[in-house]
Amino acid sequence: MSPKKKPSSKKTASRAQARKTATREVGRGKSPKDAETPAAAPKKKTATVQPDEMDADVLEFIQAIDDYKRAEGRPFPNWSEVLDIVKGLGYQRRV
Repeated sequence: MSPKKKPSSKKTASRAQARKTATREVGRGKSPKDAETPAAAPKKKTATVQPDEMDADVLEFIQAIDDYKRAEGRPFPNWSEVLDIVKGLGYQRRV
């Protein structure tokens, strides 16, 4: 008996090759869509404010939030908790 040959399909081979190429490009930090397009423009850097450039009130608020997160073990306090923290810093609503 002779072994049966599988019918070869050029479409299957070209799809597999395209998938390999796309996978290589993604591995280099590019999406498959970027493989066919020119390089994107570099992203703009956002300005960061250094602690010595912040107001004392802002630093006090940031410290109070950080202290609360550490004490409660919560990475993201909800808005009610933030209001409690602000009230703890002395905020009072004027009516």
